[in-house]
Amino acid sequence: MDQNVSIIVPVKNGEQNIENCLNAIFKQTVDPLEVIIVDGYSTDRTIEIVKKFPVKIFYEDYGTVGGARRVGVENSTGTYAAFTDSDCIPKLDWLENLIKEFNEDIVGVGGATINIGNGVWKKSIALALDSFLGSANSVQDRAIKRKKQVKSISGCNCSYRRFDLLRVGNFNQNLAFNEDTELNKRLLKIGKILYTPNSIVYHHQDRGLREFFKRIFLFGQGRAINKLIDLQIAPPILALLTLISLFVSLKAFEFMMLTYIAILLFFDIVIFFKHRKIIYLFSVPVVFIIEHLAYTLGFWKGILKRNFSGYIRADQSTQSSYKFSKIK
Repeated sequence: MDQNVSIIVPVKNGEQNIENCLNAIFKQTVDPLEVIIVDGYSTDRTIEIVKKFPVKIFYEDYGTVGGARRVGVENSTGTYAAFTDSDCIPKLDWLENLIKEFNEDIVGVGGATINIGNGVWKKSIALALDSFLGSANSVQDRAIKRKKQVKSISGCNCSYRRFDLLRVGNFNQNLAFNEDTELNKRLLKIGKILYTPNSIVYHHQDRGLREFFKRIFLFGQGRAINKLIDLQIAPPILALLTLISLFVSLKAFEFMMLTYIAILLFFDIVIFFKHRKIIYLFSVPVVFIIEHLAYTLGFWKGILKRNFSGYIRADQSTQSSYKFSKIK
């Protein structure tokens, strides 16, 4: 197995989690060639903490996670580029289990993402995201137990050949959200993407409900603007149809609302019997509703922005120049 791997971690103001992340990275069962931190000009103690580790540090000037990943790839030297986020803790065999899955047909490999959180609401967010209803059928978030080919893998747990990334134009530096989905869409034109359950990261959900709403809203908006069409467009469309039914047929509206409530209750009960805490019977449905509402509003705002605001998406084939500073 080729162990010539660059691990790339984007970060901004990640002082709470970055040390745990890097401790796990430097205890991997295979040693990476290099660990690259791409910082978005943190104003907390992130860089102070990062300098305790033997890493290469770069700044990015785009103000986006797509830009951070792009800078990391451009400055990497490994055959492979593996990505995780500063709020993630990879298991010790994470890297080994990612890289061993590559062959001539595979251009990307992603592993299981297990969401974790402290406190009722953060834990409830994690539980919701780990379900089909909250993950939009993501095999990574649901930690499916078998390997399978997928259309996309998450930027917090993925790896690619560096050559393939450059071949398709690298990450789009203009994208603050959905940069991984958009990249994978281009990579599928030259190969296959594989999910493996054996490569695991634990992802901290350390946002409260308000920040969770804002983040999901932006995910929905970004997906619409960038025309990323898949199963995740179903909830906004169904929500629109439900709203229209209110003015066409009250019975149809009531049926659709009751169906949605029944689906919520089904997944809520499944989560309850898995974790056996009464509080989740009440907190998890709230998280589901907030997530679906935020995503729907963001999606339709993105549709309007794309069609009526003259939004111009960057040409993915253009290799834009970038600025960076290396900390010595």
